[in-house]
Amino acid sequence: METKNKIEKLEQFLEKVSSEIYSEPDTDMHTKMMDQLIPDLDKNQIGENKDQAILDVGCGQGYALTKFKELGFTNIQGITLSDEDVKATQDRGFKCEKMDQSFMTFEDESFDFLFVRHCLEHSPFPYFTLGEFRRVLKTGGKIYIEMPAPDNFRPIEYMANHYSVMGAKQWASLMLRHKFQIQVATDFSIELVNPNPKGEDDKTFKERNLVFVIKKCTEEEFKELEKAQQQIQVPSQAKEK
Repeated sequence: METKNKIEKLEQFLEKVSSEIYSEPDTDMHTKMMDQLIPDLDKNQIGENKDQAILDVGCGQGYALTKFKELGFTNIQGITLSDEDVKATQDRGFKCEKMDQSFMTFEDESFDFLFVRHCLEHSPFPYFTLGEFRRVLKTGGKIYIEMPAPDNFRPIEYMANHYSVMGAKQWASLMLRHKFQIQVATDFSIELVNPNPKGEDDKTFKERNLVFVIKKCTEEEFKELEKAQQQIQVPSQAKEK
């Protein structure tokens, strides 16, 4: 009875969250960013195998998939919770399913690379969601994750469907608990315009974003990484004393 009650509460909560889902049409800013980003990932992170399985998590209307296709990748698909975006992506000729990033129906170790751009912050339970990412990712596979940083000019934390706008340390902590190797941890800022309703000049501001590239390691590999990290830290600690 207790388990049933928990499931009912979770279903009610997910129903509430689903009411805040919105479509993500292509925008000039985001398409230009992906025009630069995806070729860089192809060169530095994804690898030469064009047949590897790539999943765009929170694919919007499929623009990133068009860029992967232009680069020669053949085994690509997306998921999103927006009915409008599912149709738009399918109309572009890509496989796309309506699916929650936290409750994916794919088999274990289905993908070589996950592209998660401005999606993970929409999860109400990010620690759980990262575990789901690990489940569907093949051992040795990588994930590109990009999300807004907290405390920006725009109050992103208060925007609909944004539940996990957290700092880099908190995100890194959750990733490490799932035994991901953090290969890239950085940030960047973009300049946005705040329209002035009084007819005066619009004001510009910078919005900071976080970026991670993480790799799924085996238990043994992760233990070796921990040992190596401890050995690196020992001299600095000794020096402080």
